[in-house]
Amino acid sequence: MDGFQSATIIPFPTRREPAAGRVTEADVAQLGDQASHDDGARRLQVALAALEEAVAGQREAVARWRGALGSLGSSVQGLNTSLRAYVDQLGTLRGQLDTVSTAARDLEAWADSALAASGEADQRK
Repeated sequence: MDGFQSATIIPFPTRREPAAGRVTEADVAQLGDQASHDDGARRLQVALAALEEAVAGQREAVARWRGALGSLGSSVQGLNTSLRAYVDQLGTLRGQLDTVSTAARDLEAWADSALAASGEADQRK
């Protein structure tokens, strides 16, 4: 666990405002007569407005996603800390169990020798 490395979040580039007046009136005039130009310009404006709304929605979604990633990172860090504490507690418990196990074996050996000595004493009588 010591080699744990968190992820690096790469920021998205900031939004650039569209250049005003990119399509000139002369460019639009070449596309056809004034009636089709008005209709085309209106449809283009509607499409651009819908695109702007979609991009704004995506921006909000990305911001929420980044917030969720931040929360997830905090949760994972907390989990990592808890797991390290748990591993430390298990190590302490193992040491205590080893001590108790050694004491139990020593006590068993003492009891065996006491019983053996008692049996020898009974045989002498």
